[in-house]
Amino acid sequence: MIILSMALLITYPCIAHLREPWLSIMLNIASMLKANCVVTVVTCSFILQNNSVSQDQRATANGLATTLMSFSKAIAPAGAGVVFSWAQKYQHVFFFQGGQLVFLLLDFVVLIELVWTFKPFLIVTE
Repeated sequence: MIILSMALLITYPCIAHLREPWLSIMLNIASMLKANCVVTVVTCSFILQNNSVSQDQRATANGLATTLMSFSKAIAPAGAGVVFSWAQKYQHVFFFQGGQLVFLLLDFVVLIELVWTFKPFLIVTE
């Protein structure tokens, strides 16, 4: 699912070059797929988290995860505003135009999520 999410993020700048009605159709399809990916990834993250701690530590782990997720959701709009403002300023440069760089940064975040699911980072209890 994370790979599908990365592929969707890569296609958004290409979708922007389509004309109506294909632009609306493809944007709606990509947005629905992205929403499904987000729900699946968050659910799988909770399952991985619950499997990596013992039974008596699950409440603490879930509380900490929910707190960090809420903190991230509170800070994300400010960070996104900075990134999108920067992207608008550098819209017409030769290499990594602003809109492309925004989606590259989003792909980088998804790549970090993917790396965290590998064995050295994921502790599985016996």
